Amino acid sequence: MTLKSKATLAAAIAATCMFSISAQAVKFPQPAQPGEAHSQQQGNQYMLSNDLFSASFSNDNGKVTFNGALSMGLLPGSELFEILLGDSTLIPASQMTVSDLRITDLQGNESAAKGSERIDGKAIEATFKHGPLTVDWRAVLRDGSHYLRTQMQLSTTDSLPMLAVYPMEYKLVSVDGEKVPVAVGNTRGAVLCGDHVFAGLETPMGINTITPLANHAGAYSVTGKWSRQTTLSPALPWEVSSVVGLIAPGQKRRSFLAYSERERAVPWRSFPIYNSWYELNIDRNNAPAPEYAGNMTINDCVRVAKKWEENLHKRHDSNIACFVWDDGWDSYGTWGFNPGFPNGFAEVDSIARNMHTGTGAWLGPVGGYGESGEYRRAYWASNGGMQLSNPLYYDTFLGACKNLIDNNDFRFFKFDGISAQFSSVGPDPGAVGDENAEGIINIERQVRKMRPDIFLNTTVGTWASPFWFQFTDAVWRQEGDHGTIGTGANDRETWITYRDRLVYQNFVQNSPLCPINTLMTHGFILTKLGDVSKDMSYPSILNELRCAFACGSGMVELYCDYELLDSIEGGKLWGDIADCIKWQNDNADILPDVHWVGGNPWNGERTAVYGWAAWNGSKSMLTLRNPSTESDTITFTLREALDIPVHITAPIVLSSAFDSQPIPDGLPTGTPIAIDTPLTLTLAPSSVTILSGTCAEYTALSFKLK
Repeated sequence: MTLKSKATLAAAIAATCMFSISAQAVKFPQPAQPGEAHSQQQGNQYMLSNDLFSASFSNDNGKVTFNGALSMGLLPGSELFEILLGDSTLIPASQMTVSDLRITDLQGNESAAKGSERIDGKAIEATFKHGPLTVDWRAVLRDGSHYLRTQMQLSTTDSLPMLAVYPMEYKLVSVDGEKVPVAVGNTRGAVLCGDHVFAGLETPMGINTITPLANHAGAYSVTGKWSRQTTLSPALPWEVSSVVGLIAPGQKRRSFLAYSERERAVPWRSFPIYNSWYELNIDRNNAPAPEYAGNMTINDCVRVAKKWEENLHKRHDSNIACFVWDDGWDSYGTWGFNPGFPNGFAEVDSIARNMHTGTGAWLGPVGGYGESGEYRRAYWASNGGMQLSNPLYYDTFLGACKNLIDNNDFRFFKFDGISAQFSSVGPDPGAVGDENAEGIINIERQVRKMRPDIFLNTTVGTWASPFWFQFTDAVWRQEGDHGTIGTGANDRETWITYRDRLVYQNFVQNSPLCPINTLMTHGFILTKLGDVSKDMSYPSILNELRCAFACGSGMVELYCDYELLDSIEGGKLWGDIADCIKWQNDNADILPDVHWVGGNPWNGERTAVYGWAAWNGSKSMLTLRNPSTESDTITFTLREALDIPVHITAPIVLSSAFDSQPIPDGLPTGTPIAIDTPLTLTLAPSSVTILSGTCAEYTALSFKLK
């Protein structure tokens, strides 16, 4: 890569980084706020504190232990961490040689991708050694944090077989009689959450447990286990971290979300994409090498990109974030380009740059699907297999990612399939399953070092752990790409119900603390190809489009055939897409808070009114959908629907977010509504309504962003 191209790419990244969103887009929902972080050393005691809690650590003749955080209910005397070697030797931190225990100032970096890293803070750091093993450990408290994090990096001078790492060990008692944490969710990497605190390893691979503490009535052991039945090598250090934080009264979801948005790889951002699958790829990505006859070509991509440039960018002064070129561009097995792309993505990347839009692509870590997936896996069959636990394949896959980033304004990877599971609650069974999942996590760590703001969509094989967002930006909602369910007016309405029912089932019900603000839902599909909805009635198409944005996902997937966009209602849908993108951008300050409202879209017998809501104090959003062919009602208060904290009492004024949409009967608009007054609304059949709300009582909080 030339110096000129590097400079060009750096400028493009600087221009397109969506870091304007506050690192505290979701505020810790109580009047008392954490304030600034402080540190103090008194003798052998080291302390981190703010206005909500203090946590201390002791150093007794080289034995470093946690000394408690009483306002969190955390007792003194627990180990910082423990390491289980391959020979079953258990090494606690207190038995390792410690050096350079110190307090450090953390300076916020305005160019950091992660929100919290843009904020000042304090840390306690130390280095621990045992034989060839070194552990660089630190406890971190940033300004405005209602939580404490610990971080570990494990390295070795010699290959070291391992079984597990225990990065989190606390002794917990209930505070003021509140319930102790339980695992919230049915997946690997579930959060431990009670009435007062939450805790967990910051990885979807964590095994977080709480058990009664022996010989201590009313106390519990809170443990996070990181299973690693493999070898730590000198070439690749391991990183793992944990969190323990406070819950505001009656606000479990938003308290955890306020932490998650600060600590996820990149804060929530508006990121609508065009994806080529249902226009250029489906049923075409199965021609064998070396001809690849019938597969997608660069000419196909250029034709599509020019249509979006003409109809969305130029005609409506609107933009997608990225063109994503799906399965069919690669040479099977090598993750290089097939002959249909003699210059790679250069031609479409140039068009994208002219639009101030980026380039992205599909890669299948375990090979993908159909005959093309079989070709790729056959290529690797005699070379250790097409799995990321294979070092040779890992290096090839990572090298392909680097090549794409180095040679394009590359903003997006769709890593499709980390296992073959149709619906996942964890990795494939066994150590190999663990290491394959760890492989994609390591890939994503490395890719973010190349471009910190890149959008990573990790699809089939992921599960509903909220800690995925430490590494990726979007995970799969589970099950089939497309389906129909329920009793809607047409197959497009029943497709919307199918899609949203899976979000309700797998996230809202089974993993309620996992944010739904960035899910891959297979958002908006308008195509002549594939086994998907072929209903072309404009009202239902508009319902699907608006729901794809209103559900809060920053990544809205636009699987659109431009010929259909041109022909339906005289091309009106181009303007509708532009309107939805504008709505998403205008509401980027509240959409990180998106949560579910209402019931189950389809419970096996009937539909129910449902939707999504978001609130940040000064603004709110409420979307309601009736999937039924008959009118239906829903009753709620705005406090319930918007999840408003108990200390907020001001009324809210609702108004229609779009000119052309039905307003439910019984809904006052343009006038203040008391937030504890029950509202009974009647929605028309097959209708979607998006409402905007205003309230002036709640104020935002700044944390010295650089």
